[in-house]
Amino acid sequence: MVGDDAGKKPTAPSRRRFLRLGIGGGAALGLGGLFLWHTSGYDVPQDVARELVSLSPKELLVIEAVAGRMLRGDSPDWPDPHAIGVGLAIDRAVSRLDEASRTDLVRLLHLLEHGLPLSAGKGSRFTRLSGRDQDDVLASMESSSILLLRGAFEGLKSLCALAYFSDARTWDAIGYDGPLVGRPVEGWFDAARLGRATRRGPR
Repeated sequence: MVGDDAGKKPTAPSRRRFLRLGIGGGAALGLGGLFLWHTSGYDVPQDVARELVSLSPKELLVIEAVAGRMLRGDSPDWPDPHAIGVGLAIDRAVSRLDEASRTDLVRLLHLLEHGLPLSAGKGSRFTRLSGRDQDDVLASMESSSILLLRGAFEGLKSLCALAYFSDARTWDAIGYDGPLVGRPVEGWFDAARLGRATRRGPR
């Protein structure tokens, strides 16, 4: 899916734009709150858990599963989302949203994990589904007759793309050479690849 946006300079959607894409509307996402109690079976490494500032381990695993499907590339040139830490980047991005938006996003993630697979005819939680079945659930959101779910899909897609393309290791694949301000001598891509980049990219 990520290849659909190849060649475009990565840009960060503003908070207002992100909300217009559909994460807002806590009342309609209230069903997701029914699943907040279900936290068993979601273990992440302790070093990862210590870095979380906004999401729970469960929510991190759900958004990582979503990002893994939305950001998969058609070429080996595309860095693996998990390898570059997209989940933690999303966690940091969420911390910059207002409290109401964070609450709505959390409810959406729980609804996506438990409720939406059932409505798409799947017999397991989202993070336990095969890649193909996860695609089916996401496709059902994208084409839903419910405006809020369609908007929520676009909001998740934008959030995942923001986190992915803010990492300099993705820029070479889209032919983007990075900003001039603070540019390392060897360029952003090589600096990131060698672990010497001091930033994830423009914010």
